[in-house]
Amino acid sequence: MTSLSLEAPAKLNLSLHVVGRRADGFHLLETEMVMLELADRLLLLPGATGLRVEASADDDIPVDEGNLAWRGLVAALGGRPELACLALEKRIPAGAGLGGGSSDAAAAWRLGRRAAGLPEAATPGDVALLVTLGADVPFFAAGAAAAMVTGIGEVVTPLDAPPPDHVILAHPDFRLSTAAVFGELRAADLGAEGQRGNDLLAPAMRMRPALGDLMRAVSDEGGEPRLTGSGSTIFALTDDGERAAAIATGLRQRGVRVSLTRLRREPAQIVELGEATQDAGASASSMG
Repeated sequence: MTSLSLEAPAKLNLSLHVVGRRADGFHLLETEMVMLELADRLLLLPGATGLRVEASADDDIPVDEGNLAWRGLVAALGGRPELACLALEKRIPAGAGLGGGSSDAAAAWRLGRRAAGLPEAATPGDVALLVTLGADVPFFAAGAAAAMVTGIGEVVTPLDAPPPDHVILAHPDFRLSTAAVFGELRAADLGAEGQRGNDLLAPAMRMRPALGDLMRAVSDEGGEPRLTGSGSTIFALTDDGERAAAIATGLRQRGVRVSLTRLRREPAQIVELGEATQDAGASASSMG
């Protein structure tokens, strides 16, 4: 097996509207999503079967078969891989509304498909399987840097990426559970933020009023604050790199943890690696 590498990009929700709920309890969404240059990195390497995760201890990333990247690989292959190590380097914060786990699942699925000699384009049956891993997984697997996503996440319509490409990410010191935020959603929240808004902002702020303080800080520094997904990250967009840097500097002076990145114009591509990497990965497993 050839060693393979693939970035798993973070995402933003430029808008997010809850438009209904199915009988099985899943919410129906309309959301415009874009990929970011900020990304995790995955390697699929020959060697002892297992999963290796490099991440901050604070992220509390599972290193067992519940890990979304591992589940994506198993979904691609139809079972546990033989003599293959999946290595995951985490850079996207967990519980931040940036889609890191879902992106990892989609990237591992793509790696598994390539390793098995299968087409990377997802069939309707593949999409039905991927959406069971997470509502954002079909978007990340679709090969589009920007898309309108509807249904429960399974309908992905590619779009051109919008022009303001500098992104300021303001990270609070807490996470938000997607299930908990949806559980707090009220009828009055739907559409309250307007066409370009996020219906999950109000329930997220009821759960964590400190989000309002963070949004005011971003606004005071010259940004237009918005919530991505169910939070907890607040973001602002600009077409001016110097302005982005100035906003980030001002926020850091206030004690806010900030990341600067850009919108991704193309989805990440799988890279085939050399023999040195194959040898290095042979024993890089934390889950046997």
